[in-house]
Amino acid sequence: MKRTCVFLLVGFVLTVAACGVVSATTYYVSTSGSDSWPGTQSQPWATLQYAVDTISNGDTILVMPGTYVGCRMRYSGASGAPKTLRAQTPGTVLVNAAGPVNRRTSNIEIIYNDGISAVDYWVIDGLEVANAVAWGIDGINANHLTVRNCTAHNNGISSGKTGIFSAYGDYVLVENNVSYSNGEHGIYVNNSCDDGVVRGNLCYSNTSLGVHMNGDKSQHALPDSDGIMSNWLVEKNVCYSNGSNGFDGDGVDHSIWRNNLAYNNASKGIHLCCVNGATNPAYDKVYNNTLVVPVGGYYCLTFYKANKIKIGGTNNSAMNNVLYNYDINNSMRGSIMGVSAWMSTFTSDYNVVVNRFAVDDNKNKYTLAQWQSTWGKDLHSTLCLDATAIFVDAPNNNYHLKSTSPAINAGTTLTDVTDDIEGTSRPQLGAYDCGCYEYH
Repeated sequence: MKRTCVFLLVGFVLTVAACGVVSATTYYVSTSGSDSWPGTQSQPWATLQYAVDTISNGDTILVMPGTYVGCRMRYSGASGAPKTLRAQTPGTVLVNAAGPVNRRTSNIEIIYNDGISAVDYWVIDGLEVANAVAWGIDGINANHLTVRNCTAHNNGISSGKTGIFSAYGDYVLVENNVSYSNGEHGIYVNNSCDDGVVRGNLCYSNTSLGVHMNGDKSQHALPDSDGIMSNWLVEKNVCYSNGSNGFDGDGVDHSIWRNNLAYNNASKGIHLCCVNGATNPAYDKVYNNTLVVPVGGYYCLTFYKANKIKIGGTNNSAMNNVLYNYDINNSMRGSIMGVSAWMSTFTSDYNVVVNRFAVDDNKNKYTLAQWQSTWGKDLHSTLCLDATAIFVDAPNNNYHLKSTSPAINAGTTLTDVTDDIEGTSRPQLGAYDCGCYEYH
């Protein structure tokens, strides 16, 4: 039977429908628009909510400069054809209040009508989201959600909520965002979500953590929630001056933290634990990070077992990191704190460290020589007690390696790490450098 193609011109985009091939359409929203208009560039819509309710799979909403109330995404996109909400010009679109159908007083919500069912395949790009009563960007069971190039700040101040939040969603991508001065964390991904990426974000001056990952077994709104987060990639993020840790992983396994920078956070650089999650950290890799802890902080890299019954705690590794602690005269502070029951399968080596380590929440402390002889760890690691010998300008938070740094060529080749935080390939001078920057 002969098939006929019908062509429809909408908003300067050609849509081929009858043949089963549908091209994406671009729509526009403006503060001077009207929801009774067709959503073209010359006749844009007025509200984000009307726009996200109206578009089809693969379509993009370009938001023109201005200040808007938020919206709730209630209807999914599709694999290969996500729905996109994007600032026409990044940095010119402010969403500073919840929308008329939002469920949780967050400004941007990706939540179905019942608050539980999935809303999948959305991209949120280039928006500034501020002053939310609750979360700035808030996804519940939003699989294949992408949040990129957004700025989230001053959200959840009175309610203790996070700038960018995602729960129960698999295959989440959070990249190249800035999240600061929020009432809880900068970025929070939790509740049994797997296979996600947190990349290239800047999180600072948040009340609690920079980036928090939490399996959170106690929150089991979905029947398949197991309290474990697996197969995450956390890379090329910068977290500083947060009220607790730079990075936190609770109930996270088979994941990698690489090429991250954490400094001046109130407690730890990277903390891997089991408090709310259903498993202790296992098969987690901490590679080529620079973790600098100020006076008054805790250890640069810590492992903690809150519940001895829970599984895990095996085959974790820490390689090629710079683990510098300014509190080197404090007997309760140092580079790494481990768990004695996990040490037999814990790999730690080729790091730049200070002269203190511990196990079991500081019950037993060691110099580097004692750490090597007692546990056989960090046999090729480099001891350095002076930050100015490692970094270009540590007092002003420039943590690039200086030309005489002991971190240069002090690492080992890692197949999981091929470049640095800035994209410079490794190695540059014959061997891998330690830390998130490769000297060149």
